[in-house]
Amino acid sequence: MNESALNELIALSKRNDDKAFRKIVEDYHAMVYSLAFRILCNEEDAKDLVQETFIKVWINLSGYQPDRKFSTWLYTIATNLCLDKLKSVEHRFQYNTQDETLKELVSSDNAEQTIINSELGEIIYALTNELTPKQKIVFTLRSLEELEIAEIVQITGLSPTKIKSNLFLARQAIRKKLEKY
Repeated sequence: MNESALNELIALSKRNDDKAFRKIVEDYHAMVYSLAFRILCNEEDAKDLVQETFIKVWINLSGYQPDRKFSTWLYTIATNLCLDKLKSVEHRFQYNTQDETLKELVSSDNAEQTIINSELGEIIYALTNELTPKQKIVFTLRSLEELEIAEIVQITGLSPTKIKSNLFLARQAIRKKLEKY
């Protein structure tokens, strides 16, 4: 979506135009889901976080500054929610037993995608589960989402030095895990 069309949708959404906001959600849903899934490593948690993100966007849309890139603002909201989730006591990566997995697959509309997401989630989790929440966020934004350091600074509020340091430590920890195998 081009910048002017997005700005028009944002302006309409600020005036409580549900259809305009729905279009924004449709266009950015995949981006937010990808980020949430890569950080949380759980399909259901990622889906919940997408909903939370867009609810928060709707509530705070009047505070959006048009001089800031919308996707960066959206990443900021989603990242902060992911960070909160990672820090919460209730967040635990859950491995399903074989019976539970089979039950989910039988009832799933898209069994193949569920399996792929499950396997990808387990791999990401295995590589990043010992990282601190900040390291995991920085690693995901830079290495998986391929964002520039300047944009990560805007999203996280961390200095470029802190980002590079967290990224270095995260990569070092992941490299050590990979060397074991």
